[in-house]
Amino acid sequence: MHTLLVKANLALFKGERSETQRLLREYQSQREIPVESDPSTPMILWLDAQTQADPAERLRRLEQLVHQTHAQDHYRQLALAILKDERDFQVRMEALQSRFRLPFNSAAGRALGLLIIGALVTFTLVTVFSPPSRTSVAPPLTLIAPTPAPTAIDLPDRSRALVADSFTARYTNGILQVTAVEEQSERVLNSSSLVQVTPVPGARFYALNVIFECRGPICNQPPEANLALQLDNGSLIEPRRDVVIAGQPTLQPIALGRTTSGWVIFEIPLTSATIALTIRLPNVDPTTPSAPLAIRLQ
Repeated sequence: MHTLLVKANLALFKGERSETQRLLREYQSQREIPVESDPSTPMILWLDAQTQADPAERLRRLEQLVHQTHAQDHYRQLALAILKDERDFQVRMEALQSRFRLPFNSAAGRALGLLIIGALVTFTLVTVFSPPSRTSVAPPLTLIAPTPAPTAIDLPDRSRALVADSFTARYTNGILQVTAVEEQSERVLNSSSLVQVTPVPGARFYALNVIFECRGPICNQPPEANLALQLDNGSLIEPRRDVVIAGQPTLQPIALGRTTSGWVIFEIPLTSATIALTIRLPNVDPTTPSAPLAIRLQ
């Protein structure tokens, strides 16, 4: 892969859309072979679509990618999956809207309207005629400066970037991509006190930087799945919930089509090697055997 395209991928996964577009233009200006003969053309079309701020334009360019690539192309398959998700979501939303639509020319609609108007009138009267409340002046507070916690500058960054397309999993509620790994992280802080945390003797912190794209209406708990790190001895290690990486963002609630990034941190033995990040969807019947998704890390 051309160096400029590698940089463009990394810029996109950092959310730097304008930088991604600049790198794509630079690559196209240096390209020495025709567009139709360039094996990187599907990737370029994919990156170009993902940098569009307008959701409708993004979908339009994904449709162009589908029409301009062969049936077995990896990026064509990704684009088809996203377009299918969008169609399915639109059908579900239209079904919900038709189910809960309450016309105001019906008896129930008129009753609801009268209740709303009555509540507004009551609120207005209470607000206007209530006597002003007395406010007491609180004594000044004496603030004690906390002990400064380690910053990202103080702690070594040993992470290495990954090409996220090679470390991606798609499931019902979203798309999860691993973009970086830190084998023996020393940047781990307690999420409450922001005090540096060290692993137990004989263990190390293994951290994965992930990007999650929400594919449901609302994703309150990204990545909307149960993660575990599979080791070479078959063990499954769940992530630490009480720690963060110094100076780095954490996964935040988002809505459909938005992305959020953060670090997932595991505490594993020094002598163990990692095999894969397993992804098991919540609310699955435990009596029904189902293999979890996995992103291989070797």
